[in-house]
Amino acid sequence: MIGDASKVSAKEDAAPVAAHVQQSLSDNLAKRGLSTELHGAWQVLHGILAYGQDFTLQTGRGSQPAVDYLLSGGALDGFNPRAGDMIGSPPRRGVRVELQPDSKIGQGHRDQWLAVILQSGVSEDDSITTVDGDYTIRDWINQTQFDVPLNLETEFSWTLIALTALDPTTQTWVARDGETYSTELLLQSEVQQYQESAQSGACGGTHRLIGIAMALNKRRAEKLPMDGVWAEAEQVVSDAIEVARQNQNPDGSYSTSYFHRQGWTRDLGESLGTTGHVLELLAIAAPQETLSQPWIERTARRLCEILDQCEGIDLECGVLYHALHGLAEFQKRSVQD
Repeated sequence: MIGDASKVSAKEDAAPVAAHVQQSLSDNLAKRGLSTELHGAWQVLHGILAYGQDFTLQTGRGSQPAVDYLLSGGALDGFNPRAGDMIGSPPRRGVRVELQPDSKIGQGHRDQWLAVILQSGVSEDDSITTVDGDYTIRDWINQTQFDVPLNLETEFSWTLIALTALDPTTQTWVARDGETYSTELLLQSEVQQYQESAQSGACGGTHRLIGIAMALNKRRAEKLPMDGVWAEAEQVVSDAIEVARQNQNPDGSYSTSYFHRQGWTRDLGESLGTTGHVLELLAIAAPQETLSQPWIERTARRLCEILDQCEGIDLECGVLYHALHGLAEFQKRSVQD
């Protein structure tokens, strides 16, 4: 148990939420660092998720932008891109990163690293250096499409994020089994799995919902019809947002049981994990008018308070950086409001 802090102080509650969020983001970027000597890709990629290309990494040659370091072939345990299959016409080698589930060092979920790197703002023409030579981000995307039949876990949460980052939601492709796949097909799989069990998927289903929500955001940006599976997906996300609101604790934190039932804990680390993941979803998926409502602002304040109270404490990187990513996305949307 890290501690007990169930009440937001009057002083912090009176401060503008945007100022508090920005201070937390700045403080944790400056005061919490990762290094190639002590940390693996699992930790570093989570830092990139939260801060994108602003995230730096201590290396044997000093501090370097983490994204640039990885894409230029910098050594890091758990980040092991290699040349893949000959794909397309004219054929080119793809780029593949193998799974290392449950290692807390390498890639824990299919296409997780590509999804994170793409969210940092790289382009399809950016290069990636592997042990087999230099390739491009597009080669990595092509291999991801080609390998969809290998996703025996049928976990397409990160695949959806990766395949809608640069490409239209109308895309189709032929995979290694000779069958034609599409973004809609992967979305249907994720929606169906969530409908069958809202708790299915990593971190209480939040990652599955984030993948669905990011595909929906791309679809809306394209101004294409929101019918069929897209309408189903909208309803799934809308329902999850309402359940989160109903299960929110008085202090602004979210249920330790995510979308299953109400729940509260005195452990700040556990609260940071569940609340951070739910805010991450809300900041990505909630309509603009919902995001500015007091109940979500109360969550942002609560996360900032927990981070303040955990200053100097070595927090698990998944918990820490998903919470910071939630705050970063909340801040980005708030600025747009």
